[in-house]
Amino acid sequence: MWTAELAAWYEVNGRHGLPWRLTRDPWAVLVSEVMLQQTSVGRVLPRWEAFLRRWPAPSACAAAPLDEVLREWDGLGYPRRAVALHRCATVVARHGWPRDEAGLRSLPGVGAYTARALLAFAFDHPDVPPPRDVNLGRVAARAALGVEASSLVPRRLDEVLAASRPHEVSPREHAFALFDLGATVCLARRPRCEECPLAAGCRSRARMAAGGVDELQTVPARQARYAGSMRQLRGAVLRALLSGDAAPATWEDLRARVREVPAAARQGAVEEAVAGLRRDGLLGRDWPDR
Repeated sequence: MWTAELAAWYEVNGRHGLPWRLTRDPWAVLVSEVMLQQTSVGRVLPRWEAFLRRWPAPSACAAAPLDEVLREWDGLGYPRRAVALHRCATVVARHGWPRDEAGLRSLPGVGAYTARALLAFAFDHPDVPPPRDVNLGRVAARAALGVEASSLVPRRLDEVLAASRPHEVSPREHAFALFDLGATVCLARRPRCEECPLAAGCRSRARMAAGGVDELQTVPARQARYAGSMRQLRGAVLRALLSGDAAPATWEDLRARVREVPAAARQGAVEEAVAGLRRDGLLGRDWPDR
């Protein structure tokens, strides 16, 4: 099996200190997974702990007004994640946690990756593939198949990952090990093959040694600049409108509050930002008519 040496490597080199790896509470796991979407580990660490201190269970989060959850989320970006998390908490508080992938994927904001993460990290479920992100896909494609993940359909990667776990290793620990290998050793552009526990049997080893990393590796699309963007303006508008008693009460007040954001200078941009926030469920219906 191509992962035979992985568990021993992970025992020594794994990122065991990440606090969400020290719990099997599905709510704590879900909050970490949602926060880690498009946000770095360093930024998430203190925010995850603060969020769970305030709302340690789905029922506590569900009972809180959405505005409070959004204020707690401020600075993490992509506040629609907070809306979905709040909705998910409401469903779970009423009906409990589903215990299969289909049931978990029926929860607001939970897709295939997050469902499998919950099954592996909270429920240690043995019968589903590990939650596949770019790191796991890259490791599996290179080590087991000798190609880059970009040349494969997702189903093929899932098949390889589903068959990759040694019987004596738990789904939880196996997935963590794959994550860490992809994040620290089997890097996209500069893989550290000399440090890799899979190197001896890796089907890409010769290709890597010959400088073949760039053959099929696609360059990720560069994210649009945040400074001066509508996303920056939306964040500033949302922050202003969630500022409690100090929130602007009129359009004129709101425009004044966000005028330092370059995108606000465009005529109609603030109104466009408010309309978008309302469509995304981030604003109550009482503004600006309060």
